[in-house]
Amino acid sequence: MIDWVEESPKQGAEFIQALAEEFDIMNSISEAVLIPVRQEIELCKTHLTVMQFRKEIRYEWEDSGIEDSEYIPPALIHTILENGITHSIPHADSLITFKLSYLRTANYKQYTFCTHALNREVLKKREGGNGFRYVKARLTESYADRWKFISEAAPGGWLTTIQIYDK
Repeated sequence: MIDWVEESPKQGAEFIQALAEEFDIMNSISEAVLIPVRQEIELCKTHLTVMQFRKEIRYEWEDSGIEDSEYIPPALIHTILENGITHSIPHADSLITFKLSYLRTANYKQYTFCTHALNREVLKKREGGNGFRYVKARLTESYADRWKFISEAAPGGWLTTIQIYDK
């Protein structure tokens, strides 16, 4: 941060502002069991702003079908986003795109999160790390056993699906 402030004060100020916004959001949701999905999306967008500075990679966010009245466990999508940042390589144009979609059926609601990038080479097969454990713990805390979580490589990147069943 010091280098940015000294070498490019405008960029340094933008980075500090984005980091402060992310901390503010994290602080406001840290003790909540459920938060509005739009607040989660705002956290994700703010995180992308911070990470663009840190990694010097362009990140784009898209969402579709989101119902503003929905609530989800805090930092759920943020954790999946962070996995996408950590385990993905940008395309030749230095871009990684993330898309969150929402679908409501008669029996469940579904969030689909796509990371459009190149997948890093897997050196050791494992069933998920701390991020996946966090996601599963928060889903269990809020929905008992009425959920399904699938996260896997897909053509063009990574696909994560969360289904939350009504009953």
